[in-house]
Amino acid sequence: MVQFCPECSGLLRKKFESREFYLVCKCGYHESGGTRVDQAIDQESIRKKTETLESNFIVVSEEDKIALHPQVKKTCPKCEYKKADSWQVQIRSSDEPSTHFFRCLKCKHTWREG
Repeated sequence: MVQFCPECSGLLRKKFESREFYLVCKCGYHESGGTRVDQAIDQESIRKKTETLESNFIVVSEEDKIALHPQVKKTCPKCEYKKADSWQVQIRSSDEPSTHFFRCLKCKHTWREG
């Protein structure tokens, strides 16, 4: 937890000496922060949290990803595959028609029409 100096509002930093640590500021203010046992407890809690995150970590493969764009029947000019993702982008001014983009589901080639 970040703590600030009550005198100058500067950041208090940990300074270790023997078995204790102190919170010190550049202005000269210091206060007792506890013992290294406190730090060992913090390290233990960090280790437990890390193990929990790693056990709940899910790897998503390319096949499991959710498609954001609709799939249409469009022939790829590169590999001749017949399915592609489709989306529209307004590139030119608003009174001009939007541009249609397509991405082949097999080779990932992207092209546009319009």
